[in-house]
Amino acid sequence: MAAPDTKEVLIKVARKLFAKHGIGNITMNDIAQAAEKSRRTVYTYFQSKEELLEASIEMEVKKISAAMTKVAVSDLPIDKKIIKLIFVRLRMTRSIVRRNGCLHSDYIVIVEHIRKSFDSKEIALFRHIIAEGKQRGIFKTESPDLAARFLHFCLKGIEIPFVNGIVSKNNDEKFVYHFTENVILGALGYTGTINSI
Repeated sequence: MAAPDTKEVLIKVARKLFAKHGIGNITMNDIAQAAEKSRRTVYTYFQSKEELLEASIEMEVKKISAAMTKVAVSDLPIDKKIIKLIFVRLRMTRSIVRRNGCLHSDYIVIVEHIRKSFDSKEIALFRHIIAEGKQRGIFKTESPDLAARFLHFCLKGIEIPFVNGIVSKNNDEKFVYHFTENVILGALGYTGTINSI
C-alpha cells in the first residue's frame, strides 16, 4: 500500500490541530511536529497556516460535493432525491462544523471564500434533477434553472440556523424533514401526494 500523500497528511493534521486549539493557537512548527515532518517540508506545500486552513476546508467541501453527487445519481425517485440532497448537504455541513470545534464561528465565512466551484456544482445538480422531474411530469415549475438557484440560496441562508439547531428548535428531526418536504415539493409544483406532517 502506498504511503499517504504528504500534502494530504499535512492538511489532515492541521485540520485536527485547528479544530482542537483554534488557528490562532497553532504555528507552522506545531503542524510540522504533529505530522512528523520538517518545517521545510510544511513550507514546501503551504506558505501559511491560513493556506493550510483553506486547503482543509476545501477537502471538507469536496466531501459534501461527492456525497451530493452520489445521491444525485442514485435510483431514488425524483421527489425523494431532491429532499435527500438537501438533508445530505445540511447534515454534512453541520457535522463538519461540529468536528472542527474551535473553527465553528468562522467556518461558514471561510467556506464562502472557497466554495464558488461547489456552489456551481450544487446548482447544476438541483437544476438537473428539477428539469428531469419536470420532463417526467413530476414537477410543474416553470423554470428549473430559477428553481435550482432559489433552492441553493435558500440552503445557504438556512445553513447557520441548521448547524446551530435553531431550525429544529422545539421540533424533532422527522418533523423538520417532512416540513421541508412539504415546502420544497409544494414550491416545485409536485404532482404527487405530499406527506402530511
